[in-house]
Amino acid sequence: MPRNALASTLALLLASSAMPAFAADPAPATRAAPSPQMAQLLASARMWEARNRADMARGILDKALLIDPNQPEALKLLGLIEIRSNRPAEAEKQLKKLRTVAPDSPETQELDDAYRIATRDKREMANVRLLSRSGQDDEAVQRLQKLFPRGAPAGSLARDYYRILAGTPAGRTRAIAELRQRSRANPNDMQLKLALGDLLTDREGTRQEGIALLYEVTQRPEGDRATALDVWRRTLYRVNEDPAYYVWFERYLKEAPDDKAAQDTLAALGKKVAAQKQLEADPAYQARQRGLAQLERGQLKDADIALQQAYQKRRNDAEVVGGLGLVRLREGRHDEARELFTRANQIDPGNKWRSLIATATFWGTVAKAREANKQGKPAEAEQLARQALAQQPNNEDAQNILAEALVAQNKNREAETLLRQMLARPKPDVGALRALVGILQKEGRDAEVEPLIASQASRMKGSEAELRTMRADLLSVRADQALAQQKRSPAIRDLEDAIRLRPDDPWMRFTLARVYRDLSLPALGRSVMDDGMRAAPGNEMRYASALYLNSVDDIDAAATTLAAVPQASRSEGMHNLAHNLAAQHMLRDARQRVAEGRDDEARRLLDQAAVEAKDDPHMLASIGREWIALGEADKGLRLVSDWLADHPQAPNLDVRLRYGELLAAADRDDALRQWIADSTALPGITAEQRADFADQSLRLALRETDRQIEAGDLRRAQQVLYAVPAGQQTDRRWLLELADLRQAAGDYKGAADAARQVLATQPHDAGAQLTLARQYEGMGQTGQALDIVRTVLAETPEDDIDTRLSVARRFTAMRHEDEAAQVGDDLDARFPNRADITVQRGRIAQSRGDFDEAAGIYRAALPLEQHESVLPGPEGTPAQRALAGLDARRQGEVATAVMQSNKSGDAGISRLHATEIPLYVRIPHGYTGHAFFHADTVLLDAGTLRGGAPVGNLEFGKIPALGNAGLGNIGQTDKGLALAAGYEYDGAYNKWRADIGTTPLGFLESTVVGGLRYRADLGVQSVTVDVSRRAQTSSLISYAGARDPVTGEHWGGIVRNGVHLRYARDVGRLGLFADVGAGLYTGDNVKTNREVTLRTGLDVPVYAKRDQRVTSGLVFNWWHYSENQRFYTFGHGGYYSPQRYVSVSVPLDWTGRYAKWSWRLLGSAGWSWTFEDAAPFFPTRPDLQALSGNATYGGGSGGGFSYTLGATVEYTFAPHWVVGAGFSIDRSRDYAPNRAMAWLRYLFDKRQLPVPFPPTPVRPYSAY
Repeated sequence: MPRNALASTLALLLASSAMPAFAADPAPATRAAPSPQMAQLLASARMWEARNRADMARGILDKALLIDPNQPEALKLLGLIEIRSNRPAEAEKQLKKLRTVAPDSPETQELDDAYRIATRDKREMANVRLLSRSGQDDEAVQRLQKLFPRGAPAGSLARDYYRILAGTPAGRTRAIAELRQRSRANPNDMQLKLALGDLLTDREGTRQEGIALLYEVTQRPEGDRATALDVWRRTLYRVNEDPAYYVWFERYLKEAPDDKAAQDTLAALGKKVAAQKQLEADPAYQARQRGLAQLERGQLKDADIALQQAYQKRRNDAEVVGGLGLVRLREGRHDEARELFTRANQIDPGNKWRSLIATATFWGTVAKAREANKQGKPAEAEQLARQALAQQPNNEDAQNILAEALVAQNKNREAETLLRQMLARPKPDVGALRALVGILQKEGRDAEVEPLIASQASRMKGSEAELRTMRADLLSVRADQALAQQKRSPAIRDLEDAIRLRPDDPWMRFTLARVYRDLSLPALGRSVMDDGMRAAPGNEMRYASALYLNSVDDIDAAATTLAAVPQASRSEGMHNLAHNLAAQHMLRDARQRVAEGRDDEARRLLDQAAVEAKDDPHMLASIGREWIALGEADKGLRLVSDWLADHPQAPNLDVRLRYGELLAAADRDDALRQWIADSTALPGITAEQRADFADQSLRLALRETDRQIEAGDLRRAQQVLYAVPAGQQTDRRWLLELADLRQAAGDYKGAADAARQVLATQPHDAGAQLTLARQYEGMGQTGQALDIVRTVLAETPEDDIDTRLSVARRFTAMRHEDEAAQVGDDLDARFPNRADITVQRGRIAQSRGDFDEAAGIYRAALPLEQHESVLPGPEGTPAQRALAGLDARRQGEVATAVMQSNKSGDAGISRLHATEIPLYVRIPHGYTGHAFFHADTVLLDAGTLRGGAPVGNLEFGKIPALGNAGLGNIGQTDKGLALAAGYEYDGAYNKWRADIGTTPLGFLESTVVGGLRYRADLGVQSVTVDVSRRAQTSSLISYAGARDPVTGEHWGGIVRNGVHLRYARDVGRLGLFADVGAGLYTGDNVKTNREVTLRTGLDVPVYAKRDQRVTSGLVFNWWHYSENQRFYTFGHGGYYSPQRYVSVSVPLDWTGRYAKWSWRLLGSAGWSWTFEDAAPFFPTRPDLQALSGNATYGGGSGGGFSYTLGATVEYTFAPHWVVGAGFSIDRSRDYAPNRAMAWLRYLFDKRQLPVPFPPTPVRPYSAY
């Protein structure tokens, strides 16, 4: 036989070998199980003994002991029979033998207990029973436990033991628990089942379970049938009118068919059962019973449905009507509950319903008072609370509501009186203490606070647990006081002490965790809540922990923590938080979809989040902000405006404040202005809320001022700023905005004065100090500016992110990138994954020329901005703008143009019509370089030389020396293709360009040209050096060269080999510059010329807006050429080269953009003074000079008024395509060229930033 089957069989055979003392129930694991024959004999003996046939049982046991004289179970059973037969001496023999063969066995312990109670402890046991029957249960139990020091006995004594033990409430619980456990361990022990059944029949809730156990005992051969039937019968007599026990009467009569009383009761119950079955078949009654049962279990929704169904057919059933009233009462619908209870009382008058009517009336009034407080109607709340107190003068809820209403109305004296009455209650009222402390602090009576708290501490009474709770509450109040005074260290100490006293209090832990969070120690706060979860993982602790996790933006952990709270156990706040977390999760996913460019999916998620948060206006505001970011401002605003429209009963001023923020985000400034005016006119607004709206109004004015400053309309900006109420003009933000306005106007001194006004009252105000530093920088005092920035950094706490970011920005602007990087890296280490810090780190990297690193950082910032709901401006978010600006450095292009220039003069000699068609390719190389290529077609036409004209009119070539015999008309044209290649570098601190190319191939004269240009940026100043060899394009001779019509010899093709050195510096709003140049002009068969030039001046901004600017200034020019080479005979270069040229001019430049257009209008007016030396006709050929009769060109002074006018316009007609056109004219006494051009440009990458201005015409290689 398998081992498991054998064990089961033995368990059945060993019927009730009574378990010894429960507290020490050692199973004889090492003793061999009896043989099947022995087990059968023992079972038979137990059966006969249970039937009171001691003779039969004794005979069977004698047989068993013949087989095994030392069998413990047989010896025990025989001893028990002798005790029941009143033969204690025989029983003692068996006990002695047991002590010899099995001294520590359960059988020995059971027989020992039975023998002792039958002999020497018999009187004591009788006294214990007497005490129990007379109601002296505590003493009975105490003496019982002394009788049985090893715990509960086994066998028949167990029933007596547990019956007496169950005389006390705690003893009953223990007795039933032990009996259940022992019965499970010994399922065949009928004595245990009898004892348990006896106890369970005492109470209605367990009575039927007890009868079932008694029934089981009667059905087992080894069970004490007589005793079980007796207990069963006595139990039924207690329930002889309850139809629920009909079946047990039936079963009892099968076991005791001659019980006449039971027969009569069964007949009566049968009629009731029949009636009950008929009633139970009624669906309305079924709904009634189901609803009442569900109401009892707290299942309000299901109970409501069932009772409503029952009510349709049983409108006069008081239980149904009253049940519905209870549903409404528990739902907080007190007025409806009161009406239903009134109806139930009319149907079935009784104190039950009258009491509930009063309850509903009272709590309805309390609920209305509480709601009035919530809605910001403290006067109404006060009136209702007083009505409630008239019904129940000492009700604590009503008193608390009244106190809150009085405080809200600033009725501090009345509130204080009431709160002190509440504090006089037997136990300290911590809520009242907190409120009173708040009043004292508000009135500046801080000195009274500590004695007040101490007075409450001295009144604490109760058990140790109660005292610990009260001490913890008082420490919490002290912590609140310290936090109100910004004394965080004492607050932390008190909260930690309070938590040591009440480690299971979730809200003290929550308060402490938030303090740590506000100190930028969120991990410590999390640890506080985690410890609470380990100490008391209840629903409230999970709720508090979820709230904290949500406050540190760990919504996944918050949702997981809250999910452990069963739905049925959740409070309204828990349900609201669950919805909020679900909406936040969707909101986060929506932001991620936007970051990935999946806007449609983001929109679907936002719609789902709005449904989830339909009752949470603040969450709806967060969702609305995302819709605004997606460009759907109306939809975003409507989420909150619709909620406000659906809740007109209360002013909801906090929600109106959030809506104001949405209007600001959507740039609905006019609507916001009206919204603020409407909101501040609402009743019930508190001083704090009025101040919040005033702050919104101030920020609105500052934003408008910023916009006007950016647009360049400083006059309008000043009007807006000074329209702010005088009371707010001392606000630091207003003064710093005034500084910005003055700085924009170039009034650095005035801006510094505004910053100093802030510093006069707040000497360590970082914003004002940095503003002052900007002004010093603007005035050129960079050392002083840098000192201020370093001071601010030294004084700024490490967790002040905004100020440290501002410091990093100033260091970056002042080109101290190493210091900026140190600040940025420290911030990133302490506060990782913040978008603003990440973007600034990118700007620092970009400023020092680490463009690849900067691009990676900007890209890393994009999802961070989405996570933080950073709203984009017209050009995107900060990271988007920064990345787009950086990517613009890698823009490549292919461009072409048609350029026409015309210069009047003598046909075939000085006249020039030039057409250039450049083809320009620019290929990016990383973020710093571009390779470029030119292939420019050039067509030149100087007109037709009239060879037959008088020689005196033909000052061209060698004609004045050799004559024009036989010459006809000669067309003076040329064409060619200029080729060039080069590379441009644009770094953080310098730029350079190198190029090499040719003058147009195909020209009569062509040569290699090129240059190297280098610029160093040194903060507010720059130095540029340009070394080059360039073509001189003034005339056909200078550019292409010409052929002498008489001899065919050619000359010209002038190039300038020179250098330019330029220095520029910003001084305030002015820009100063100076350019010094020196050059050597060479060509074929022309006289070498030397040049020295100076150009200097200043630029003055006249008007500046975001999309337009006008500048003017003053420009001074001085030129000197060693030779006068402006003529066209052989040996001259055909370019203007005075020996002295001085000019002064006033330029005017207006440039701007609108939509996809950009433009530039240029003009200047000036006066010049010139002087030219006389020049021989043939400076390189003395022989020709002699043949000409030593003819010379006259020199002398000149000059006069001159002006220029030009315009260009550009249009981006597709993301990759730009078209443009322009013209210019120069006018002076002897110089009047005209130029016009049109161009087309293809951009490799789609333009992301707004259209740049001024326009950038295509530049031919000849213009380098």
